[in-house]
Amino acid sequence: MTTSSPAAGELPSSMEPAYIHHLQCSRQWRGFLAAQAEEFASALPPQELATLMARIGMRFAAEHPLSARDTVQNLQDAINHAWSALDWGVAELGQSPAGMEITHRFSPLAAAFGEPHADWATGFLQGAYQQWFDAAGGAGLRVEVAAAVDALGTARLRLAAAA
Repeated sequence: MTTSSPAAGELPSSMEPAYIHHLQCSRQWRGFLAAQAEEFASALPPQELATLMARIGMRFAAEHPLSARDTVQNLQDAINHAWSALDWGVAELGQSPAGMEITHRFSPLAAAFGEPHADWATGFLQGAYQQWFDAAGGAGLRVEVAAAVDALGTARLRLAAAA
């Protein structure tokens, strides 16, 4: 029986998720943010934390406005420029019958706050995208979390008509 070893510079596939997760949050912030997440979780229920994180995300996006964009591709490029400058991953925008799908990959939320808190921490992305879409003329549309952040920092959101 032969086993193949990874090529130079590659990690075994079993290590990739843990390694990526490790890189997503700077060592200097891990303990602080983990303690903050635990304190938040002991003080507020998950839905209130998600709402708080959405407000924080909206404030963040207001402080990091996107330039005017006339196409979905240009908007996606502007969003990725904002996230890239902060090492916050990449976004993909796509149309579906349910609305615009937003896939945000490699966010540091699960790594920063801990996987048990990823559900409510995803509110940050919800708020940021809501603010950016509102500023782009999408008032009346709502960003909803379709799936919380996974271990690799992928969150799925949806922009749809407000209920």
